[in-house]
Amino acid sequence: MTKQYKYHEAKTALSDKKLILKSYPKGTQEKLLHFIKDILNAPRNLISAGKPEELKHKNIPTFSRRLTDNDRIVYEIRQGIDYNMPDEEEIVVFLQYLGHYEDT
Repeated sequence: MTKQYKYHEAKTALSDKKLILKSYPKGTQEKLLHFIKDILNAPRNLISAGKPEELKHKNIPTFSRRLTDNDRIVYEIRQGIDYNMPDEEEIVVFLQYLGHYEDT
């Protein structure tokens, strides 16, 4: 069984998620929840739905996945110590669910 990563959602991601779950088509809502689950199981997997890509020019491993034509899920993989967890653990930090990664 695969380890599921713990996660944190930045304020922007939380407000994006609320908007998606309230106003977007059901298919997009389901896609978001599926992608979150997939990311938490294997955040570095670049062979997955949503055309995952690692963003260049970042000091922290940062990735994006296509939610819609205009919207990307952007997340980082951080050390647990940054979030009051043991040093050796990693955590997924969702930065945004709407907009494009160039917006971060």
